[in-house]
Parts: sequence; C-alpha cells; structure tokens
Amino acid sequence: MAIISFVVAFVYYNSRIKDRLNSSITIFLITNNLLLIANYYYNSGINGPGYVIFILSFFTTVAIIPQKQYKIWLPLNVGIILSLLFIENAHPDLIENTYNSRTSRFIDFGYSYIATVSLILVVTVHIRTAYKKERRVVEQKAKALELTNTTKNKLLSILAHDLKEPLSSLQGFLELLTEYNLDEAERVNIEKELLRRTQDTSYMLTNVLSWTKSQMESVQVKLIPLNLLQTLDNTLRILKSIAKEKSIELNDDLASHIWVIGDRDMLQLVIRNLVINAIKFTYPGGKVTVSAEVVENNCIIKVADTGQGIPLAQQASLFSLSAQSTFGTGKEKGAGLGLVLCQEFAALQGGKIWFTSEQNVGSTFFVSFEFYSLAKHGELSKLSS
Repeated sequence: MAIISFVVAFVYYNSRIKDRLNSSITIFLITNNLLLIANYYYNSGINGPGYVIFILSFFTTVAIIPQKQYKIWLPLNVGIILSLLFIENAHPDLIENTYNSRTSRFIDFGYSYIATVSLILVVTVHIRTAYKKERRVVEQKAKALELTNTTKNKLLSILAHDLKEPLSSLQGFLELLTEYNLDEAERVNIEKELLRRTQDTSYMLTNVLSWTKSQMESVQVKLIPLNLLQTLDNTLRILKSIAKEKSIELNDDLASHIWVIGDRDMLQLVIRNLVINAIKFTYPGGKVTVSAEVVENNCIIKVADTGQGIPLAQQASLFSLSAQSTFGTGKEKGAGLGLVLCQEFAALQGGKIWFTSEQNVGSTFFVSFEFYSLAKHGELSKLSS
C-alpha cells in the first residue's frame, strides 16, 4: 500500500501538474491492478479493506488518465473486483483470513480509511484549485475580450465621427476660401476658425495615435530625472498662444528647482491634455493656472481652471472609455480620449491622477509623480556647474 500510494502520487504529479502524460501511466495502471489483486488475496479478501482500496484506485485512475481512456481502465477496475468477489464466494477456502486478532483487523481498516480519505482529499483539493484557477483565467480573458471590444468600438466611433466631422469642416472652410470672393473680415474669421479646427483635429489625432499605440502594448517608458519647468516650458508656451486666441489667461507657477521621475514625452502629453481640457471648458475671460508643489516624496502638479465645471453625473466615468465627449465653451470637439490617456500614462510613470470640480466654479486636476531630490542623489553641485 505504501508503494502504491507513492507511485500514485508520483504519476498524478507528473500527469496533472507537470503535464507529462505518457506510456508510463499504462505501465503503472497494469502494475497497480496486479498489486491490488495481490493485496486483496493476501489481506483476507472480503474480510479485509481490499475492496476499499479498489475504490480508491478507481478514483485515482479517473484523476490521472485522459478521458478518452476511461472506457479501458475503469471497466477493468470494476471487472477485477467483481471477479475477485465472485471467485471468493465460489471458493471461500481459497483466500485465507490473515488477521491474527480482532484488534489487528480494526487497525488495518482504520489505516486503510485514513490512507484512502487522505489521498482523496489531496486529489480533490488540487482538482478544485485547478478548476478555480482555470475559471479565473477564463474570467480574465472574458474581461480582456470585453475591453478589447470596447476599445475597438471606441476607435471606430472616433474614426467614423469624431475625426470625420472636423475634416469635413476643414474641407468646407477651404472651399469657401477658394470658390468665393469674401471680404477681408469674413476671410480673417474663416482663417481663424480654420486654424482652430486644425489645432483641435491635430490634438485629437495625436491622442488617438498615442492611445492606439498604448493599447497595442508597444509603449516604451523611459523614466529619468526631469526638471519640471524645463520639460514643460515649450509645451506651455504653445498652449499660452492657444489660450490667448480664446481670450483665456494661462499662468504657470512652476519652480525651477523641482525635479520629478518621469518619461519626457508622456509627461508633456499628460500636462498638454489637462491644460487643453481646461482651456476647452473655460469661458473667454477665464483663467487656467498650472502649478506644482512637493508633498513628502511626491510632486503634485495642479491644473486649475475657472470654467464650467464637471456635472456630478459625469464624474464617476470621467477616466473611462464610456465617458461621452462633450463640446467645450467655444464648441471645441474632442475624441473623449484625453483623460483616459492621462490616467494610463500617469500610471505607466508610477503616478496617479485625480480631480475636484464644482459646476460654474471650475475644476482642478492633480497629477502626482515621484519627486527627485538633487541633494539626496548628490547631483546638486554637478548640475549647478
């Protein structure tokens, strides 16, 4: 029994855990049945626990062998025990009662019971664990498939509507400029509108391409120490001209000594999207402010506006693909990807993003990155020189 238990455990481990299912199982099952016959004969037949061991063998055979081999080995197990019972019934003197006392028989039955339920417990627990693991994998795949479908639908929606509409507008403006003799004032207005639509479409296309690239898992993150002011200086300079066209004041209050750990391109994209969003939902004459402060080991960048605020019903889904793209105060159109990108790219840099908002008062978006201390890393004197 000890040998059989060890071999059963070894074969089960190789067949189920290591996935090494080969001809050794056939050899084992033949040997196992021969040993069980011998055990039945030398262990008092029906007066011993031999039939219980056959039940255990049946159970382990089901757990070990491929389902297509059930029709061979399971009937063989049943046939052997029924044949042994028939032979012992026909020739009761053929099998000797080997117990020398009543106590030894009870001990043998107790041992056989413990060995049987222990092996059944081990195999059953493993099967249940494997089942739960497979179920989790299936659920994860189902969620991934659902996310993929959502991603595909969002991308198709952007291509079918959010990009088609502004491109059609550009075409219409260009046709007006080329086919009609417009006075100077009308021409200037159309050119301004054409420039604004082109900028909106360019930013939208940049977000679409960046987001699509991130979904294809080809984004390479290069985390390095970055001076916040130097990294965002050119981006903010461009955004100030965009804000000025809408008569919005864009201020930056970034200290020159603040350094963060981040990816240059991703950091610029995150802040650019947040500022463009702020400009988009701020009325002419309003204000957008970009600032930063160090809190413990983190640098928190704030983008605050005096715009229309975010309705409470939209706040819960603001960073998801289910969020609906809305028009800005100047009828600006987006693809609904800006904040999704901000959250994904902030997370890739080890940061996080959150916001506060009050309707008709304004919104403030916060982005947290790891603060890089020059003094701590011993680079202050080198950078100063």
